[in-house]
Amino acid sequence: MQARLYPLVIGIPMAILAVIQVIFDLKGVQAKQSADATPMDFQFSKDTEPALAKKRTIVMFSWLLGFFFGVWLLGFPIAIPLMMFTYFRFQGEESWKLSIMLTIIAWFFFYGLFVRLLNLPFPQGLILTWLGLDA
Repeated sequence: MQARLYPLVIGIPMAILAVIQVIFDLKGVQAKQSADATPMDFQFSKDTEPALAKKRTIVMFSWLLGFFFGVWLLGFPIAIPLMMFTYFRFQGEESWKLSIMLTIIAWFFFYGLFVRLLNLPFPQGLILTWLGLDA
């Protein structure tokens, strides 16, 4: 029951809001715009060259794909700190000390919340399963 609760609590309100949005879109309802309001996509990309925006997009999707494959091959408990550390150190260009410290804090938060408090089971990654290191 605990594992089913989270998707239900998030999924049901999101489904209701999605249906409401579809109804608004079909009726042609437009949001009120203030004089200085611009959509976020355009606000961030107004002064950015298309080539730079494309490069940044590719970099971010590469990080997301790397995280996906890390979770698939290593599992969440290993992939999360690995992703955090590599992102802080190499993409964010933070110092080794800060990268390690933030990674440790994030891992303790993840482990304490999801593993200890909520008791959510996380499957082992593919590599750990192949090596017979199932927990």
